[in-house]
Amino acid sequence: MVYCAAGNVIDRHHMQQLIEFTNNNLLLTGGLVASLFLLLFTEFRIKARALTDLSVADAIKLINDDAQVLDIRSPDDFAKGHIAGARYLTADQMEASEDRLSDLKDKKVIVACQTGMQCSRVVGDLRKKGYTDVFALRGGIAAWQQDNLPLVSGRKSKSRSKDKKKKHKG
Repeated sequence: MVYCAAGNVIDRHHMQQLIEFTNNNLLLTGGLVASLFLLLFTEFRIKARALTDLSVADAIKLINDDAQVLDIRSPDDFAKGHIAGARYLTADQMEASEDRLSDLKDKKVIVACQTGMQCSRVVGDLRKKGYTDVFALRGGIAAWQQDNLPLVSGRKSKSRSKDKKKKHKG
């Protein structure tokens, strides 16, 4: 006797019918098996990514517990606005100079890009280098802004610096 997944008994006759159907429909059976593997692969990948991706709310909790934010966007985007206390470092700089990050080896690190698409690769690379508590900000800075959370500017605007000069002269 053979038991199927539902716990029912499959007798010899039904087993022969199943084998005959499989042999007669190899393409259909192969497609079913491939679909199942693809489904399992996708599910495992989503579950693994959930271990490294943080929602904005979870990121705030970690930031409040002294996590360091690494912003990997362009210099102009970083200057326009970034999470308070964030450290700017491009993905290329991260690969080139690991010594710039050595102080973060034992800290919690949140990697942020514009939309969250580049973070996963950087997080994976950092984890391979021994950084254990590295996470990606799901949705990136766009998700942060969508939740109406503040960003700080990285450089002074030209009009403000001119206004300050005028005040000092007069």
